[in-house]
Amino acid sequence: MSKAKITKVGISLALVLALALGCVVFYHAAFKEAGSVTQEAAVREEGVPADGIVYIEPELVSLADTLSGSADSQAAAKAAFDIVNAKRQEAGLNALSWNAGLEQASAVRAVEASQSFSHTRPDGSDWWTVNSNLMYGENLAKGYATAASAVDAWIASPTHKANIMDTEFVSGAIAIHIAPDGRWYWAQEFGY
Repeated sequence: MSKAKITKVGISLALVLALALGCVVFYHAAFKEAGSVTQEAAVREEGVPADGIVYIEPELVSLADTLSGSADSQAAAKAAFDIVNAKRQEAGLNALSWNAGLEQASAVRAVEASQSFSHTRPDGSDWWTVNSNLMYGENLAKGYATAASAVDAWIASPTHKANIMDTEFVSGAIAIHIAPDGRWYWAQEFGY
């Protein structure tokens, strides 16, 4: 093969590789930026469930311990909570208080959302069965890597915004689970 032909083949391969890598980089960047919220927010009526059973997940602590996060995701969860409270106060509502029990429940739900992005838990039970004594509203999101983008997405959705602006909710918490692919799964829980 002549030197000129080898050079042309080398340049062609380099262009193909550059284009392919460019697409991979673009896809990866687009994947990190793209986010979504569940189709509808979840809310349930106050009081004991209709079947009269009070649910508390027995493996709550161990599942909450599987939450994979970073200092950045923990800071983002707290920042999102602060943004939610600022939006509530702008609307003339009281700020939510951070609830340790809901924090634990939101950790469980963030992990579960990475397995099944739904208000139905991976085992098929209702979202609030993590702790039916505390959980009365839930917002989920995935793919957002900043507090502002996650809260903006919730505010842009009427049902998620309704949970944030619900005058009866007095407490809440937010947790973020980082899946092995790097995607962030957000769970925001609300209580009375």
